[in-house]
Amino acid sequence: MPTPTLLERHPLLVHLAPDQLERMARAGEIESYNPGEPIVIEGSLGDALFLILSGQTAVHKDQQTFATLKDGDFFGEMSLAEPSPRSANVTAMSPTFLFRLPHDALRDLMLDDPGAANLLLVQIVKTLSDRLRRANHLLSSVDKLADWLAGSMV
Repeated sequence: MPTPTLLERHPLLVHLAPDQLERMARAGEIESYNPGEPIVIEGSLGDALFLILSGQTAVHKDQQTFATLKDGDFFGEMSLAEPSPRSANVTAMSPTFLFRLPHDALRDLMLDDPGAANLLLVQIVKTLSDRLRRANHLLSSVDKLADWLAGSMV
């Protein structure tokens, strides 16, 4: 079982009270991965949220990397709504330590401690909003580049 002190530094958990952190620590487990080792595989059942405590991971499909995640990031948030097939692969790029929080444990936390669940979900939504904002900006930039290229070919 991870110690609450190990988890309290993760940005997703910083607003939890000590007793909430302790409960969270009991609900999950620490996992370690070596560079190149798969953490999750596209199509496998997504039934847990992963918090990156240290290390770096690549989110990818085949050879196309979509994101690089590091200390303080998380992935697997879609499993919070319901367990479903993973939409991408995640592979360790360096020695990586993760906190794995199973869907069922998080569901129990939500039922037993709605305050902690609310704090956790608000942080997740903020992060997802930031990711969406960056993706929208990138798509907008690609659109502008396409328009410029089309205009320069005339």
